[in-house]
Amino acid sequence: MVDLAHSYNVNRSTISMILKNKDKIMEHLKSAVPMMLTRILKKRGKVMEEMEKLLSVWMQDQPQRRILLSLLLIQEKAKSLYEGLKKKHGGESEGASFNASHGWFHWFKAKANLHSVKVSGKAASSDTVADREFPEML
Repeated sequence: MVDLAHSYNVNRSTISMILKNKDKIMEHLKSAVPMMLTRILKKRGKVMEEMEKLLSVWMQDQPQRRILLSLLLIQEKAKSLYEGLKKKHGGESEGASFNASHGWFHWFKAKANLHSVKVSGKAASSDTVADREFPEML
C-alpha cells in the first residue's frame, strides 16, 4: 500500500479505503454509463448559426447607440432574429424551436467571447444633450 500511495501521490489511507470498498466500487462502475455517452450534442442549423452572427453584430453596435444591454433584451432580440431567419429560410428550419434560454445565453456568451462591461463614472453620467450640441458649437 505504501508503494501505491507513493506512485499515485495519495495518502496510504486512501489506498486502504479503495481496497476495502473494492467490490462496491466495481459494482458501481459496471452499472454506470460512461460520461461520453451521456453528453447529448445538437447539430446546429444554418438558421441558428446565422442568428448568432447577426446577434453578435447587433450587440457590438448597441454601446455606440448608448443602449444598455440586459439579458432580457438580448434574449428578445435573439428570438426575433431567429423567427425572421426561420421565415426567410422556410422549409429547412421546420420543426426547430428556439426559446433563448439562460443555458443558450451562457453557451453563446462563452462562444462569442463576451464579457460584462459596466459603464460608470463620467461616462455613465454624461449629459447627452450637451454631447449633441457641442459639435455644432465647436
